[in-house]
Amino acid sequence: MGNTVDEIKQRLDIVELLGEYIKLKPAGTNFKAICPFHNEKTPSFVISPDKQIWHCFGCAKGGDIFSFIQNIEGVEFPEALRILAGRAGVRLEYFKPEEHNHKTRLLDLLKAIAGHWQDLLNNDPRAKIARDYLQTRQLKEETVKDFALGFAPDEWEEAIKFLQSKNFSLKEMADAGVTVPGDKGKPYDRFRGRLIFPIRDVHGNVAGFTARKLKEEDHGGKYINSPASVIYNKSEVLYNLDLAKAEIKRLGYAILVEGNMDAVTAWQGNTKNVVAVSGTALTNEQIRLLKRFTQNVMIAFDADPAGTQANLRGIDLAWQAGFNVKVIKIPQGKDPDDLIKQNPELWRQAIREAYNFMDYVFEAALKNLDLTRVDHKKLAAKKILPLLAKLGDSVEQSHYLRKLAEILGVAEEALANTLTGFKTKEPLRQEQPIVSAVPDQSRLVAEYLLALILKFPEQLESVIQHLQPEMIQHQEAAELYKELIIYYNKEHHLAIAELTEQLKPGQADYLNQLSLLVEEDSFNNTPDLLNYEISQSVNRLKNFYLKNRIKELSRLMSQAEKSNDQARVLELSREFTQLTRQLQDV
Repeated sequence: MGNTVDEIKQRLDIVELLGEYIKLKPAGTNFKAICPFHNEKTPSFVISPDKQIWHCFGCAKGGDIFSFIQNIEGVEFPEALRILAGRAGVRLEYFKPEEHNHKTRLLDLLKAIAGHWQDLLNNDPRAKIARDYLQTRQLKEETVKDFALGFAPDEWEEAIKFLQSKNFSLKEMADAGVTVPGDKGKPYDRFRGRLIFPIRDVHGNVAGFTARKLKEEDHGGKYINSPASVIYNKSEVLYNLDLAKAEIKRLGYAILVEGNMDAVTAWQGNTKNVVAVSGTALTNEQIRLLKRFTQNVMIAFDADPAGTQANLRGIDLAWQAGFNVKVIKIPQGKDPDDLIKQNPELWRQAIREAYNFMDYVFEAALKNLDLTRVDHKKLAAKKILPLLAKLGDSVEQSHYLRKLAEILGVAEEALANTLTGFKTKEPLRQEQPIVSAVPDQSRLVAEYLLALILKFPEQLESVIQHLQPEMIQHQEAAELYKELIIYYNKEHHLAIAELTEQLKPGQADYLNQLSLLVEEDSFNNTPDLLNYEISQSVNRLKNFYLKNRIKELSRLMSQAEKSNDQARVLELSREFTQLTRQLQDV
């Protein structure tokens, strides 16, 4: 296993890998980014190409490419190993059951059955009905191959027999959603006589299926889907993201459609940055997934929102997540698939002329209203204000509130009061941060100071004279600072490489992480700035320490007074006075 992990690390570059998930900016010899694991505005996420590690100084997460994939994808190590091995072209040999866990088995199963159904579509006489249907939908062979479309024969145990030949169990088939339990407990194939659309995750792994019936007289809905499982949740998947993600990053925006066929047709029509929600409302999980690649999205749903909450389909969540949202206006009665087939240029024109979502809402809400009538003004406000209340950006909200006031010819203040009422009734659904506990400022300052010392070891002696270890209130930083002092007192200099070899593994990792925080060339030509940064950091740590200690002394004095311990009160009062004077001098 160790050799496999090392081989994967050698083949994959951490900057290239992480750059697919987050936008990186050069910072000297390192790279910085907005952390994907907690909400922040100033980049504190640092990647070291030399060390092939990453660390966030805001939420304290860090590690290598495996730990990043585990955190960003929410998977255990075996799944992260599988994902990265696939990218690196490394063949995995499983010697321990835990390394080839249940989820991995299910992914293998779905890959196998998807390939089988694809072969049947291409070669089996029974699939003629599916091939004829694809011709009526004007899909090219290349497109069918890109999306790995398949055909499930109209038989009860065809998939079961194939998967049994590949040594998959009936339980695994049920867990993957490929079979359904019969009335007498005997399972049968879920998908029969249908065109198969494999649903792939962002890495290209088949996670589930959508199946379209090919005969109108067949039982069941027009489309049926895989059930929720340990590897498939439709609210966490965007159809075609695995193919579209590179183009989304290149163009800077994604086009969101409702149906799988809309995405397939758009892709064939050379719109390569298109993804589909597969008939669900846009969810927080899908928004977070998209946010890895862009914060600009165009919506091309065939439903007309007309200012109603029911047709928002999650766009309020996209607003609150900071997305710039536009609407591609589709002619009434059509969907993107129809429009592209009718005239691809009309589709491209609709993209170029996409509306800001609120402008589109205004147009739809005010259509057919007579704004000289008071009742129609009230109706317009009733349609638009609930959506304004959901806007996550106060500047944008103020802009559209002013616009509505001007259109209706009413006082902006009156609309603002009504808007407040909507906010009270329907509070904004704030996107929950992935990491809620962001460390306190004292820790961040302590780590910054230690990073400066590691880059400029000659500064340690001066820091020791002005900062005691107990004044650093973050334990990990305080312990490393003590190790620096012990080493310096013994050797009378600070050799970082030698010190690192003497540290415990955890402390050595922490030191390596801190070394990413400061670029040496930032201060090479500005010694005055370096001295200023160090003195300011020392003073801030003293300030944090003294304020906390004074607060603690106040609490202890109150307790001593309640117990009438005058000697203790006097002792604490002296320390309180002394520290208060020190605080004034800092």
